[in-house]
Amino acid sequence: MRRFSRRWFLWMKAAIWRGLMAIGMKFHHLADPKPPSPNFKILVPSRLSAAGGQFKLVFYVPESYYTDTDEEYRYPVVVNFHGGGFTLGTGTDDARWASAVLKNVDAIFVSVEYRLAPEFPFSIGVEDGTDALLYLAAHAEELRIDPHRMALSGFSAGGNFAFTVPLMLRDLQNDAGRRSLHDTANTHPLHNYKSSSNLSLPRPTLTRTSSAATSTQSILKLSDLEPTALEVDQKIPDITLRAIISFYPPTDFRSTRAEKRSTNPVPEKNLPPFLTNLFDESYMPGCNIDFSDPYLSPAAATDADLAAAYPEDIVLYTCEYDMLNVEGTAFGTRLSSKPIEKTLHGGLIRAVPHAFDKKPNPLHFPEAANKCYNEACAQLKRVFGGRVSIEERTQLDEVEVVDRFDEEEAAAGRRIAKGKERQREEDTDGLLKGPDIYDPNFKKYLDVPKR
Repeated sequence: MRRFSRRWFLWMKAAIWRGLMAIGMKFHHLADPKPPSPNFKILVPSRLSAAGGQFKLVFYVPESYYTDTDEEYRYPVVVNFHGGGFTLGTGTDDARWASAVLKNVDAIFVSVEYRLAPEFPFSIGVEDGTDALLYLAAHAEELRIDPHRMALSGFSAGGNFAFTVPLMLRDLQNDAGRRSLHDTANTHPLHNYKSSSNLSLPRPTLTRTSSAATSTQSILKLSDLEPTALEVDQKIPDITLRAIISFYPPTDFRSTRAEKRSTNPVPEKNLPPFLTNLFDESYMPGCNIDFSDPYLSPAAATDADLAAAYPEDIVLYTCEYDMLNVEGTAFGTRLSSKPIEKTLHGGLIRAVPHAFDKKPNPLHFPEAANKCYNEACAQLKRVFGGRVSIEERTQLDEVEVVDRFDEEEAAAGRRIAKGKERQREEDTDGLLKGPDIYDPNFKKYLDVPKR
């Protein structure tokens, strides 16, 4: 009874904060340029979680999705996970990031509205994220998706999912036994939920004309999207991840909140304890959580697993005034070093706190966030095989030579994780050596004039 009361109290607090965050995001979306609304949503069955149920995928598609006459073309897709401490947020929170992807990459953007704690604690969110990839790949033909040009992105808690979902996906592909697909033939939500206008998608087999086709003229009702043979036969579809883009993620829950907080050079910029306590108690309840589980702490995964599960290109951003900066930097350093040796892009964003790009400011969207989004889009365009402009190529060439993740940073992160005390000046000086993407020295590639 006491445990039930505790969980009920957590749910009440989460509900209040969800309402407040929804108000904040409305203000955030008022700033010009205003982000787009989703084109459609799809209800997806849970096949990995023992809890069963369903969750939504929120689709943003480029204009050409409705007008392209090439019926054989398959779009690359960015699968995104919103932030909110695993407890708050919705699939539309990252609409500005979606807008940048649509504009600069010409890819489909799918935001996973994974189920939230405390109602759905660890590891249901990771399972929903993996289910989303399986569903999109299984329905690739109907949705005009190229399952071999997929990328993952995420913010904060969603940035954690961007690193943990590939680990679960690889375990499924290798039949490691940690998770297995459940039969949903008799409980498929497509058979049990009434179709509606906002749960619809373009019919890929309809003839399109560049002047006449619109989302209302070319739709496939949700009830028509039946389970595929791959789903019925419980098979894992072929999926190729091209990139991971992670913004200020938590990567290692083996260190305590107190240890994390001690690494921030401006402690007052940390998220308040009443929020982080809500997040931790909601997502990781009780004493039975293994903080070394790679599905929770990707930094706890073996080098071999990280090398095998992750794509070659990883874009990782950390914030200077964030308790997650040191562990994120250490993880990035490890990924770029032997024996993993992934290609790391991104880096430290100077003088900004956690979630700096999600401020509820109706008048202004941070320029630092725009630059960050544009750089990430340039990397996406490159890995997807799109044509890269002179400006973008200049940007990418400069990014490649920036040493943003080195062994000294990793050593600093490990010392902090073990709780050894250091002076605050040493903490901040050791985080990143050399210039970063918002250093004035990099104006030459961040502000390249249009040609």
